[in-house]
Amino acid sequence: MLTPLSILIVDDEIELATLFKNYIEAMGLDAISFTNSLLALEYFKDNPNKFSLVITDLRMPGICGLELAKNIRELNDLVNIFLITAFDISDLEGSEAYQSAKIDKVIQKPIKLSILKKLIEDVLISEKEEK
Repeated sequence: MLTPLSILIVDDEIELATLFKNYIEAMGLDAISFTNSLLALEYFKDNPNKFSLVITDLRMPGICGLELAKNIRELNDLVNIFLITAFDISDLEGSEAYQSAKIDKVIQKPIKLSILKKLIEDVLISEKEEK
């Protein structure tokens, strides 16, 4: 039997972090959310193989989503990372920070929960196919 997908959510807006966490848990998946990117990174360092997916906001105090993703990649190169932003990032996509973060999917805010669910299900399907 496959272990359920664990998802790390990082967003400095507590309402969004809570909404995503509750929605993902209602899908029957394990989720933990942080509003502090530095605390999220410390937690990931202690649990580098627990998560199959990280969903992070781009702009946050402490370290931004790209820096968080880059640090996570150094700990686990296989984890999927979704970057959520309300901003146009076309200027970022060619940057070294973006390249080293190896973002799997960029999601524009506001995001419909049905779309988020589909993206998460796609990760679940690809994980099952790899096992």
